[in-house]
Amino acid sequence: MMLFFNKRTLMLFFSLLLFRVLCVGQSEDAIVDNTPDQIVLSVTEDMATSVSVSWRTSVSVPISKIQFVKENSLFNIEDSAYTVVSKSELLDFKGMKTWHHSALIKELQPHTTYAYRVGNDHKWSEWINFKTINDKEEKLKFIYFGDVQSNIKNLWTRVAKQAVKSVPDAEIILYAGDIVNRGNNLNEWEEWFEASGNMHQAIPIMPAAGNHDHGDSEFGKYEISAYWNKQFKVPSNGADGLEGTSYYVDVKNVRFVVFNTEMFNTYEKDRDSQMEWLRKVLITNNQKWLIMLFHHPIYSTKKNRDNVELRSLVKPLIDEFKVDLVLQGHDHTYARGKEKIAMLDTRESHATYVVSVSGPKMSVVKEADWMDRSASFTQLFHGIEIDNNKLIFSSYKVNGDLMDSFTILKKGNRNTISY
Repeated sequence: MMLFFNKRTLMLFFSLLLFRVLCVGQSEDAIVDNTPDQIVLSVTEDMATSVSVSWRTSVSVPISKIQFVKENSLFNIEDSAYTVVSKSELLDFKGMKTWHHSALIKELQPHTTYAYRVGNDHKWSEWINFKTINDKEEKLKFIYFGDVQSNIKNLWTRVAKQAVKSVPDAEIILYAGDIVNRGNNLNEWEEWFEASGNMHQAIPIMPAAGNHDHGDSEFGKYEISAYWNKQFKVPSNGADGLEGTSYYVDVKNVRFVVFNTEMFNTYEKDRDSQMEWLRKVLITNNQKWLIMLFHHPIYSTKKNRDNVELRSLVKPLIDEFKVDLVLQGHDHTYARGKEKIAMLDTRESHATYVVSVSGPKMSVVKEADWMDRSASFTQLFHGIEIDNNKLIFSSYKVNGDLMDSFTILKKGNRNTISY
């Protein structure tokens, strides 16, 4: 029996066949090319002598390596490189499979440039330079971003590019949460990696997790994004159950403390464990400067928002242990304050509080008494320089123009601020 198909039927048949092929391919592997991608450095417990590297490959590449060498500007750099097999984890989420690889390289020399590449004998990344921290000096520069969240590729990319132009010698990059809008959406993470360019291949990231960086697991549990702990390999010194989203890092004369305010707000057990952990981290601090990084602000800048429980429980510790700077996000505006904020004993606040936004999702500031400066509908990034007893905070617009700045001078147990 002969079958006859008209042109329209044939087109429909081949369209359905192509759709099936694409869907099957997508369900098995999130990426087709075997070249490693999503390469990112994360902060470590000792950034003078170690580096944390993570990257991604397709489901067909379960084993990957890192090669590293002290940078010597030779064309045959791989001949003298050390090779380490990575720790590899398969992520099978919503039918999308990828291998995520990581390596913590130790016993490096401080204040030294190294080159590294990741992959295997079939596909390698390019060689990438990074520099370990100089632990003998008290000068540190870093970049701070508020929420990225939405329209990342179109409108946040320019912020990222300008930030590394304006602060070319930044040694760390901080995020105050909501890096993406939907934490379990792979497309948004890929958009962020593309938008950030090669920035995090050379400058370690210090991320705090926002509410949008969380989501429901495939089993219906609300928790950090399935991608977060695969791609950000930060120190595992956080509160029980929140490793990867609560942690601390000592860099030169600064202790950075990263706190998960979303889990603080969501689960009582995570609130209690973080509060116990936070007190221990603050009471054991021996660094000259103390900086906290988290998502929900102690003092909100947006209408109908007020994090009362966070302020009632965490601010007393900020006061007691004299935190110098509190960096936050969530409210999609810019504001900072210090001089009008009282400590528990009614003295002037020791800490300066900052709320900021780097992405294009922005709101109107609800003016409040605690604010010394504010701005609405302005994408910003911030360059922060610490030099011994002085901290200079600079707020830049997308075009690199300076919008705001202040200086904190540390004098004994008191901080004074100038503009």
